[in-house]
Amino acid sequence: MRYFYLLCCCLPIGFSVATQAAENESLLRGKWDCSASLRQPLYQLNLTTQEHYLASHKYVTKGTLIARLPGQPIEVSYSVAGNGSWKMKGDKLILEANELKVENLTHPEWEAMLNLKQYIPKHAGGTLDIVRLDQQRLSLKAKNLPDNIQCHRG
Repeated sequence: MRYFYLLCCCLPIGFSVATQAAENESLLRGKWDCSASLRQPLYQLNLTTQEHYLASHKYVTKGTLIARLPGQPIEVSYSVAGNGSWKMKGDKLILEANELKVENLTHPEWEAMLNLKQYIPKHAGGTLDIVRLDQQRLSLKAKNLPDNIQCHRG
């Protein structure tokens, strides 16, 4: 009888967690305008994207990546487009890319020298920590970025 009582006490917790997960998924769905940056001694990268998380657990991303060399007037812009699948597990957003395309917009003739495409996996995935998620704001933490990815409802 004691175990039955404990089980009954645990059931609402399970329903609460399941309800919270469903609410978080519902909050995530839709379009988000996102930005992220990475500053290193030799270069700086700024990424702005529009992310679209669908109810089917698919996502579509498109945006622009700008690479700069500190102290130099050189700037190279890339278009970024991709799609894949997403799922939430607790406070984690798990992404698996099906396709990721990057194209040099400003200096295609430099591509042989820069060869950025060698660093971009064809099928990427990753787990991001959800720092904040509400109706208007989404903040994600990636292991390899010092600052959070910031998004607002698109």
